[in-house]
Amino acid sequence: MTARVFDHAFAWQVTPRQAADAAALLADAATRRFGRPDHVIAVARGGIVPARAIAGLTGARLQIITARHNPTSAPYTQATGQVTCTMTGTGPQPLSGRVFVVDDICGTGATLDAVTSTLAALASEGTCLHSLTLCRNAGAAGRPALTVWDDLREWVIFPWEPGPPDGMAVRTLPGPAQVHAP
Repeated sequence: MTARVFDHAFAWQVTPRQAADAAALLADAATRRFGRPDHVIAVARGGIVPARAIAGLTGARLQIITARHNPTSAPYTQATGQVTCTMTGTGPQPLSGRVFVVDDICGTGATLDAVTSTLAALASEGTCLHSLTLCRNAGAAGRPALTVWDDLREWVIFPWEPGPPDGMAVRTLPGPAQVHAP
């Protein structure tokens, strides 16, 4: 398993406006590239807010998958590499069509790998899974289909998380300007 890369100089802060703008960029780019989604799957916890925005912008059905990876949410915690997934709200019908899998960050790639494997097992033949993230750490082994802030080397604090610990230097990420593809 690869490790997340941190320079430990400061933490990046994402504002609520930036998160909304980045989700809109992802929704537009993903729809143009892959077509309108039938489902948007939020990777809980971090992917819920951007996935909700993307589902609203595209008119897709929102579902949630819970993936537990990190032993704690403390800054600079390295991931364990062991990911457990639980899908909620699935019915008797298999997942089908175009599916956007949304998370806030791709740290190592292990969560997205586990989630897409779990979803693939629930999907009917011909289902297309596309991963979308707001951020990607420079140490991530894989690449989401689309991401906004790529190759980050610092911890990222999102608006839905607790603020930084006392004494941690924080900088606001530059505004979302483009979407990156592998």
